[in-house]
Amino acid sequence: MNILIENAGIVFTQNDKREVLRDTSIYISGGIIKEIGKSSLLKEKYTPDLVLDASKMAVLPGLVNLHTHSVQVLLRGRFDEPLMNWLRLVDLEYEKLDDSDVGAAARLTFIEGLLCGTTTFLDMEGNIEPIVSAAREVGIRLYEAIALVDTAETGVSGFTRVADPEEEVKKALKVARENMVTGQLNFLLGPVGFPSSSPELLRIASEEARKNGLKLHAHLSESVVNEELSRKMFGLSETGMLEKIGFLGPDVIVAHGVNLDPIDIQVLAKHGVNVAHCPTSNAKLGNGIAPALKMINQGLNVGLGTDGAASNDSLDLFSDMKTFILMQRAREGFDRRVNAQLALDMATRNGGLALDSSGKLGVISPGAYADLVLVDLALPSMLPSEKVLDNLVFSGGCRAVRHVIVNGELLVYDGRLRNEELYRRALEEFNEVAKRVSYK
Repeated sequence: MNILIENAGIVFTQNDKREVLRDTSIYISGGIIKEIGKSSLLKEKYTPDLVLDASKMAVLPGLVNLHTHSVQVLLRGRFDEPLMNWLRLVDLEYEKLDDSDVGAAARLTFIEGLLCGTTTFLDMEGNIEPIVSAAREVGIRLYEAIALVDTAETGVSGFTRVADPEEEVKKALKVARENMVTGQLNFLLGPVGFPSSSPELLRIASEEARKNGLKLHAHLSESVVNEELSRKMFGLSETGMLEKIGFLGPDVIVAHGVNLDPIDIQVLAKHGVNVAHCPTSNAKLGNGIAPALKMINQGLNVGLGTDGAASNDSLDLFSDMKTFILMQRAREGFDRRVNAQLALDMATRNGGLALDSSGKLGVISPGAYADLVLVDLALPSMLPSEKVLDNLVFSGGCRAVRHVIVNGELLVYDGRLRNEELYRRALEEFNEVAKRVSYK
């Protein structure tokens, strides 16, 4: 579809200069942003299939959710427990789910996020095929980290072997090869993290990922319990252990980092590791406030993730932008650098760079992926209009999203999924699954 976004009131390009454009039009063709300029010139040059009047709107890059678990929407609000108890309960529920349950949950997750302006998801799950199918149906851009587990987290030592690490990685690579057929679908290897993933599995996964040109995604330092166990067993922090086995690198995205100490942060920065900061989930589970500002100050590329709906419980990245700012100021004191612009960087270009080093994701520029969000500037929560970005992050949020484009396709129009039949069916199927699955 060829789309002309006409006369946008304000465009947050999120390019290297963070240019903010006014009264600007954007022409989209072939899934990319073809040209940015005056409407009259673009109309003379191109013949759009669709024209969107954006004169009372702001345009942003599509948001990038750098860490979530799409199946967990089925468990939203179920377990209000600290992390280790929560993990045991969630794992038991996962065992009850079949392919149709997983597909229904992923479909709803992607729709919920899309309606709030999220166009790209870094998801981590084990049952991949139904999630891939759901992503294709909804039309979002998916980076799926295939979850790899070889040890039981509930053992006294944390290392009760439940699978062969080499076989786990081989199976994951096979799934990735069989399903990677479109540019909107990408795979990573996702060793869940210590102790569910042993050092042996983490090492093998990193070696094989690099041989096959895949990135890596893992949990790191989410709980002080895991940090203490790592130091007891290896005499090293989790980060130190990962460095020792050769896991760390610029192709790695770690989630959380709540309990990183200054040395850990320096190690991650030295290896160019990317971090998915999940402020709401970390707080709800009682894990603490990650030192996100310290990571940023050390040069780490830090993006934002909602985590799964079982621990957030929202899939609204605008909410996590606001939470990031509030909690870092609460932790570090008032700092003018911790502001709406930094939060938007984390939710767009930073997440995009973690996933795609080409610089085409999370920005608005010619040649970039045509993933865009148009937000309504006329809402009461967006007024007065002198500071649009501050309003959007602190008071406008998800409710301000009007149109969403992914890969050049208009998926959300006037706040509603354009594919009304898909929306209706997704809700019906999810509700049936929720009734059928027992949570006792």
